[in-house]
Amino acid sequence: MPVSKGTFHFHSTYSHDGRSTLDEIARTLQDRGFKFCVMTEHFEDFDSSKFDRYLHETRRTSEKCGFTLLPGVEINLSGLDTIIFPARSYEEIFLLATEGKEPEEPLFKVLAHASKYPFEAITRHLNAYKIDGLEIWNQQADGSYRPPFPLLNFLKGGAQVDRYRYFFGCDLHDVNLKVANVLAVSTTEGQADDAILNALRHGDFVSENLPTGIQYRNGCTPSAFESWVADIHSKSYRRGEVLHVVRRCLKAAYKMLPRATQHSLNDVKNYVRNKV
Repeated sequence: MPVSKGTFHFHSTYSHDGRSTLDEIARTLQDRGFKFCVMTEHFEDFDSSKFDRYLHETRRTSEKCGFTLLPGVEINLSGLDTIIFPARSYEEIFLLATEGKEPEEPLFKVLAHASKYPFEAITRHLNAYKIDGLEIWNQQADGSYRPPFPLLNFLKGGAQVDRYRYFFGCDLHDVNLKVANVLAVSTTEGQADDAILNALRHGDFVSENLPTGIQYRNGCTPSAFESWVADIHSKSYRRGEVLHVVRRCLKAAYKMLPRATQHSLNDVKNYVRNKV
């Protein structure tokens, strides 16, 4: 059965910090051989009418380009960024954010760039919001050449490690930057958007980091997850170790800058993080 590769965690110009239009994202990724992209626009950038335009444009662009854009949002829930897809309506996401109210048809929720948060906060979040998946490798937050081992070591000891779907994400705001993390699903010719969505929901996909070749096949048992973590621990990450030190130094220097200067350098920051 053929495999369709796609990307997870992308921002377009519907987000305040996005630099590429939906059309540019679809066409550029399609030219690189990808079949789908899970969009994750910042929910705080929307009102109801803009949200409707977003849903309409993702559908129209997908139909025009023959490339699947799955509309989603990135929303802050109790201090932790959470990706929700597919986005269906502004109102149900607004109620979840403000009142913690789940719609009758549950939303699929993925904790974004999980390595950024304290482990105790992750545990609370997983229980409070019935999280379905975790972004365990975010190429912008974690780099492209070494997995976030502290997070993986924490997760492997969990009693329900096989309950969640595990995503390798991009967190890109400019489609011209390198894509290091991809998702792969088995598809048939002419498969509809719903089939790709269902594969992601049910864990019928593989997360892959292209620079290292590391893959995680969802649907594994807890013991298989532990074995997977042990296996990737045994690999060499010399380049990743060096770049990790460089990232830490650059991050420390960036934090010393005035807030206004940080905002003006946002594009530069994203470019540098994408490279190291």
